[in-house]
Formats: sequence, structure tokens, C-alpha cells
Amino acid sequence: MVRQKIISPFPKRFTDRQWSRFVKQGRDLIQEESRIQFELGDIALKMVPIVENGARDRGVFTVLDRYADTIGSNVNTLIWYRHVAHAWPPEHRVPGVAWTVHEALDALEDRFEIIQHPPGTAERWTRDMALRRAGRLPNRPLTREEKLDRVRVLTRENEGALGAVEEMIRRPDVAHKVMANPENQRILYRAHHEQRMEAASARFAAAQERDDGNNDEDDADYPLAEETPQQVIREPAVDYQRASREVLELIGSGTTFLVDLQRMIPQLHVGEFTDREVRAVLDNHRRIRAALDWCDSALATGDKTMDEELARILTEGDDEP
Repeated sequence: MVRQKIISPFPKRFTDRQWSRFVKQGRDLIQEESRIQFELGDIALKMVPIVENGARDRGVFTVLDRYADTIGSNVNTLIWYRHVAHAWPPEHRVPGVAWTVHEALDALEDRFEIIQHPPGTAERWTRDMALRRAGRLPNRPLTREEKLDRVRVLTRENEGALGAVEEMIRRPDVAHKVMANPENQRILYRAHHEQRMEAASARFAAAQERDDGNNDEDDADYPLAEETPQQVIREPAVDYQRASREVLELIGSGTTFLVDLQRMIPQLHVGEFTDREVRAVLDNHRRIRAALDWCDSALATGDKTMDEELARILTEGDDEP
């Protein structure tokens, strides 16, 4: 067999001969390391054989923990060596292929055949190749999906995910692209709507709690609404997974307004209002009704134009007594 010449990928730093020598030294050490890992696994198997037919191994941790302490190793490392040694009987281990490659392929049923043929035109296996072949996340992701998978792993915990998202959306280009996707808009606005609902419910509950401290006479003068907070913030029948940003905004603003009114009205000290203040509130409510009628008309007909009278009422108010 003709030995293939190993060419340095860094010609300005290493000659081909120097690089070849370093490669050989490294491969020899990896092969020796793999031999040691397999031998330790074989020893652990002899000490505590793996029980087949799905039966539970008994005493594995106790024995190997004591053994690991005695030889200066780690029990979890020995347990993993034992597992890989069992998956790869000596007659199926491939010399020159690292233990880490064997470990990456150990769950595949046809691993004994697969390991004989590196993927594509590669001359030898790398761990990342083996991880990809086994459907696992490689250490150095290359494709878009692999990179996304790595992010998913790193942000599995809510705290990490929150920090990552906050960091990313501070970049204007990223935030712009995220919000350009309608599905992302729905998710974000749905979360915003839920926050508003929770805040409204909390305000209502706080108002009830404050009023509970009043005496019976005060309760008679300023009774609270009988509805519970859950009744007050009843969710409209809409699929928030599919609803658009505009729908969520309309529902959210209306729900917040409704909850605020039901919180405030039972506690109003109407007798203390001046005539001018009452007229101002009523005038504002007429403008609100006009805006609601306009919105209802737009939803029913699709016509969103504003006539002059409506524009005047919304801008200047209504002089109706």
C-alpha cells in the first residue's frame, strides 16, 4: 500500500514534512487514548456485566464508584466507557478510528457496517461526521439547521432563552427581520396582549382588596361590581395562534378599557364631581362611542373612511348637553 503524502494546510508555517510528523504523532496518541478507553470499558464490563433483555443493571454505580475512587478516575466516565465497550465488541472495533467516533455511532443498529465507510469522499471519520450520521448535534455546526439546533440546546432553560432573545432584538437588523414575519408578529403581540390582560386582572384584584377594608356604610354608598376578575376579563372567542397583530391590538385595547371601567365605576365619588367635569366625561364618552361605531362599520363593510362630522366629533368633541 502506497502511503499518501500529507500536505500542510499552512504552507507558510509548516513544511509538508513537519506537518506530517505532527499528524502522525497526534494519530498515534489518539489511537493509544482510544485503546485505553476501550480497555477501561472492558474492565468495567468484566466487573459488572450488562444484563440483556431489558433487565435493570444492579450495583453498577456502587461498584464502579468505589473502583473509580481507587484508580483516580470518575465513576460516570467509567460507566460511559462500559456502555461503549458493550456496544462495540473487540472484533468490531476499527483500528485508527477514534473512540469518540465509535461512541458517536454506538446507537445505530448497522454501526458495524457504517463505520467501515466514511461519508462522501472523506478518507477517515471525524467526530462531527459521526454525530451527523447518527442524527446528533455536531460540535461545530455548519448548516443553518445545525446552528439553530445548537441555539435551541444552549437556550433550553428559560433564563438562557430570555437573555439570548433580549440580546438579539437589540440588533436593529435582527429585530426588523423578526417582525417582518407575520407569524412572529402574532406570537409577540399575543404575549403582549396576555400581559395586558394579567395587568388588568391584577389592578381589578387590587381594587377589590382595597375596598374590602372599607366599612359597611362605604360599601353601601360605593358598591363594587359583583363580577369576579375572571368574569370581567372574559376572553373573546378568537384563535390567538392565528389572529393577526391588528386583531390582537383591537381586542387588547378594548379589553383593557372594559376592565378599567369596571374597576373604577363602583368606586366613583360622583357627588363630588362638578357639572363641568361631568360634561367633560360625557363628551369624551360620546367620542368613544363614535369611534366604536366607526370601527364596527369598518368591520362590517370594509369602508374605513371618516366623514367630516365624525372627524369633528373625534377632534373637537360634541356640544350635546
